[in-house]
Amino acid sequence: MFSTTSRESKFFPALMKICDSIFTTAHAKEEAIVSVSLANNALTTIASVTTLSQTFPALKNLDLSNNQLKNLTALDGWRWKFRKLDQIILTGNPIETEVPTYKDDIVKWYPTLTTLNTIQIRSLEDARAAVKRKLPIPILGPSFRDEAAISETFVKHFFPAYDGDRTALVNGYYDAQSTFSISINLSAPHIAETTSQKPPGWEAYLRKSRNLTKITHPPSRMSRLYTGAESIKDGFTTLPVTRHPDIMAEPQKWCVECHTIPGLPDPTGQSSSGVGGLMVMLHGEFAEVDVSSGQSTAIRSFDRTFVLGPGGGVGGIRVACDTLVLRQYGGHDAWRPEVEDSASDPTAQAQHQINVPAGFALSAPGKTEEQVQKEVLAVELSKATGMTLEFSGLCLEQCGWNLEGAAASFGQAKATLPAEAFVTS
Repeated sequence: MFSTTSRESKFFPALMKICDSIFTTAHAKEEAIVSVSLANNALTTIASVTTLSQTFPALKNLDLSNNQLKNLTALDGWRWKFRKLDQIILTGNPIETEVPTYKDDIVKWYPTLTTLNTIQIRSLEDARAAVKRKLPIPILGPSFRDEAAISETFVKHFFPAYDGDRTALVNGYYDAQSTFSISINLSAPHIAETTSQKPPGWEAYLRKSRNLTKITHPPSRMSRLYTGAESIKDGFTTLPVTRHPDIMAEPQKWCVECHTIPGLPDPTGQSSSGVGGLMVMLHGEFAEVDVSSGQSTAIRSFDRTFVLGPGGGVGGIRVACDTLVLRQYGGHDAWRPEVEDSASDPTAQAQHQINVPAGFALSAPGKTEEQVQKEVLAVELSKATGMTLEFSGLCLEQCGWNLEGAAASFGQAKATLPAEAFVTS
């Protein structure tokens, strides 16, 4: 197929674009294309064909035999891709002799793999079990730091009110300095569409969306930031009617986190350094409702972040900032804690108790957001591995602050680490 380097670099991406135009949904692609052969193409790397994983991420069978692939670096562009790959063929490549242990890495890259070079390497049941434990760090429940239950009370009241009476809601929580914005994220992962389930349109939101990666003109950005209770009220009332799941009856459909933050503007003007507040982050879903029939017309996923501070609103608080991000429906499995697997699997990793210093992984004056995020990653890695925060930070730094990569690196180097790398019980 690829007789010249120029043809190689141009042909395949063009072919994938054609496929994208023919198969317009993820479901259609998965149903139409199950196997792909790139055998006998003298490929020295998959760089020129890497778009295959973007167009057909659910591919089940891949033939790369009789090429010139010499090492794992030549395949690195497809590392952790093809999350449903069942079979791969690499025979007839130099990698077989130059990297005798390559099979071990391939098996790790593709947890669903059952057949390598036409030889069964594990059963379907073993592959399914590998998928469940593919991440060294399990999915954890939400982090909630609000001893006074201020944010809990707020969340329980806010969403029923948002669904029922937005005008009263704004009057109760927002003031002249409050801000609200809404953005659409069309690139977020979502559940694959089926022929009977087409994604709903975004016409009701497009003119209000303040996605800063799309809206670059300053006047447009400013006009889409609602400031003050009256402006926010106008914005709320023009959005579609919604119905959120009852957070008490269906808590699995919600992920709520809360952290304290310093330095909020003091509405009384008495403190020049600001006052403490709360940042509440929610992930969930809602139904858009047809007013005349009361029936659901669309299901969407959302991420919503509130910054709460002291004020004259309900419960003595005010919403300083309200940021709403909408995306296609993605379900709620992403934040489902892996408690059941850990309980039934004696090899599952337990969470370690870490002594986190006061202020660590929290925002503070003079601390950049990047530093806060790095500290949060260090805490998560320490909880999963038992390493000290210092060693977790070093591990993350070596892996470019990639949590998954750091966890994998820890698994490989655990036996060689000194005793001081771990938290003492």
